Amino acid sequence: MTRFFSGVFLFLSLVGANFAWSNVDDARNTVVNVVEAFRTNIVADKAVLAKDPALLEQRVNDILKDVVDFDDFSKKVMGKYYRRASPEQRIRFANVTKDTLLKTYGASLLELDADRINVLPLGPQGRGNETKVDVNFQMEAGGVLNISFYMEQAEQGNWMLSNVVINNINFGLTFRKQFGVMMQQNRNDIESAISAWKESLAKKS
Repeated sequence: MTRFFSGVFLFLSLVGANFAWSNVDDARNTVVNVVEAFRTNIVADKAVLAKDPALLEQRVNDILKDVVDFDDFSKKVMGKYYRRASPEQRIRFANVTKDTLLKTYGASLLELDADRINVLPLGPQGRGNETKVDVNFQMEAGGVLNISFYMEQAEQGNWMLSNVVINNINFGLTFRKQFGVMMQQNRNDIESAISAWKESLAKKS
C-alpha cells in the first residue's frame, strides 16, 4: 500500500511539473508572438512608419495592448504615491506614461534588423511567479540589445508583461526611482510631479 501511494505521489508530481513547464512555455510563446509582430508589422515596414509617427504608435499599441497592462505598470511606477493620487491623477499619469512609451519604443524598433531578432531558449528561472524570456535584438547600425521580458500569468490564464530589463537595466525600477525624484523635487506635490514626469519623458522620446 505504501508503494502504491508513493507511486501515485510520484505520478502526480511529474504531471504537476510537466503542467508547470507547459505554462512556462506559454510565456515564451507569448513573447515569440510579440517579437514576430514587431518583425512583420513594424521593422519590415519601417520606411513607411518612419514618416508616419501616428501610424507607428498605433501599430505598437495594437501589438502590446493584449500583453501590457499600462494602468498596472503606471501603478508600479508611482509606487507608494499611488494611494495619494486622485483617480484623475492616476489616469493622467497612466496616459502620459503609455503615450511616451509607445512613441519611444516604436522609434527604437525602427532601428532593428528584421532578420536578426532571436528569442532565446528558456534558461533557469528564479523563484516567484515571473518567467524570464530573453531576446537578442540586433541593431542595423551595429550592437545588440539584450532584453529580458518578465512575464506573469494573469487570472484569466494569459501571460502579461510585468517588467523589462534592457542590457541589465531594470526598466520598471528605474522609472519608479525617477518618479520618486520628481516627487522630491516638487515637494511631494503629485500634480506638479506628473507634469515634470511628462516633460522628462518627452525629452527622451
